[in-house]
Order: sequence, then C-alpha cells, then structure tokens
Amino acid sequence: MTTQMATTIEARSSAVTTSFDKRSLRDAFGSFATGVTIVTTAGPTGADIGLTANSFSSVSLDPPMVLWSLARTSANIDAFRNSGHFAVHILSADQEALSGRFASKVADRFEGLALDRGPDGIPMLPDCMARFACKLAYQYEGGDHVIFVGEIVDFGHSARKPLVFHGGRYGMLLPKQSAPAADSADALSNLSSDDLLYQVSNAYFRTRQAVVDELEHHGWTAEEYAVLSIIGREDGLCMPEIVARSEKFRGQTISAEIVQKLVARGLLHEGDSTDGQTKVRLTSEGRLSVMELIAIRKSSEADVQGSLDPSEVQLLKHLLGRLEHSAHVVAST
Repeated sequence: MTTQMATTIEARSSAVTTSFDKRSLRDAFGSFATGVTIVTTAGPTGADIGLTANSFSSVSLDPPMVLWSLARTSANIDAFRNSGHFAVHILSADQEALSGRFASKVADRFEGLALDRGPDGIPMLPDCMARFACKLAYQYEGGDHVIFVGEIVDFGHSARKPLVFHGGRYGMLLPKQSAPAADSADALSNLSSDDLLYQVSNAYFRTRQAVVDELEHHGWTAEEYAVLSIIGREDGLCMPEIVARSEKFRGQTISAEIVQKLVARGLLHEGDSTDGQTKVRLTSEGRLSVMELIAIRKSSEADVQGSLDPSEVQLLKHLLGRLEHSAHVVAST
C-alpha cells in the first residue's frame, strides 16, 4: 500500500462518521463462522508470547502471505510490532481447551507444553490442524486494530477436523451430506434409509450387536451383563427395581432366573429386605466381573468408533443427548 493510497483511505474514512451500537455490531461480526488460531512470537527478552485469534486470513499464494489483526490495546502489541517473525496455528476440533488457555490471563500460557522452535526462536505448537511460520512483511493501522501481514517461510498441515467459532461459541465442522438419489422403492416404503429413525435404530442395533458378540466370545450373555451393570451402579437393588431399570435403559425386562443364576455363581448375594423385597448386591467377585465387562464393552466401543475421530465422537454424543432430551419433552406433552 503506497503512502498516497493510505492517505486517501484515511481521508475517506474520516469523512464518514457513523454511530453503531457496539454490542449489536459485535454480534453481527460474530455471525460469520471462522476457524480459531493461536498466534505466537518471541518477545524482546526471548519470552514466549501467544494469544488466541480468529482474525486470520490467507492473502496470496505467490508470494505466500497471510494476515491477522490484534487490538492496539493488547499488552502484546509491541512484541508483535517489533518481532521479525510470528507463527499462526490453526486449531483442530479437539484443541478447544488450548484455545481457552491462550485466551485467558494465566501467567504462563506455554507451561507444560512441548514446543518446536521456528525462525528467531519463535514457539511452535504441535498437533495443530495447520501452522505457518511467517516473516513479518507489513503492518497497517486498521482502526482500533493493527493488521499484520506475514510472508510464509515454512508450513505444515494435517487432515484433522477444524475448531470453529460462531456467535461467541465454539463448534465443529459437520460436512453436509449429499441428498440421496431418488429411488422408487424408497419413495413407496414407510421407512427409508434416509429417515432419522431408521439411521438411529440401525446404528443402535449394529453397534449393540458388536458388543453382544464380544461378550459372548468371553462367555457372557447380554442379560448377565445388564444385571451386573445395573446393580453395579447402585448399592443394592430389589428385583422390581432391576426390572424397571432394565426396561428404561434397554427396553427389555430381566427375569428373576438370571439374577438367581448370578447368585449361584457367587457374583451376587441377597441381603437385607425392604418392604418385603430382598436387596441384591455385588460380591467381591461380582465387582471384578463388572470391571471385566466394562473393559470388554470399552474395547468393543473402540472398534466401532475406529473410523471416527475424537471430534466426531464428541459431536455424536452431543447430538444423541439432544435427541434423547427432545424425545423426552415430546413424550411429556
């Protein structure tokens, strides 16, 4: 940008004075979904400096350049103004905590982190979706911010999912699914493969069957697993309580015969009675069996989740929780 051009822009901007509600304007800016970055540099004394920013943008491929902006009131503004290099890290979906750390006022944001070093010794964070080591090329006054333009001297990237920021909240990217091709059989069926209930129930039965198969491989039935898991959650239950919890969590009842078999195997014992109902509790051997069953279930879950990355698993749990809540609200009205 030439001096004449910068002067012209300044003259034009000063000629127009518009008053906006700052909160409303901030909300309007926040309607634009962005990625989340951490920008780092080395201070004049060699201290590591870093902060969270979502003002990042690519500028040019030839030469390779990026930009970001920082408030002029920032305590770190002089460090970035006077440093010859900085690094921009694009965060992945599982790095929300790291973003929060570098947006906080903790004394040492880098404490305990494994770091690489870039030009001029600038700190480089590992395991990001992408990162760019940049030579400071230009800096411009942009109202209450300073715009930093850097020429990329080194970069790296991965196939991780990005951390997203929108409307003042973190989020994750969910790829839009292509619309299924029109199919006359689906059009005539009551429940097609594109229906939500079909997909939820199909996923449930397929994943549950994987767990059941693994349990049977280790000599356990699904009913035995259910009884031990239900009793293991609480300190003693009577038979009607076991049946009620089984119906709630599994949609199936538990027979008294299964409970008596586990008592005979020494995994459960019958204790005190309440209102004429005998309480059933885990024995020491039963508790060890519960731990074994949990390990089997976790192993099976890990196999089922093998094609999903951690951010997708987190998103799936969140959506299923919302779906369950929505179904409960509908059932209650």
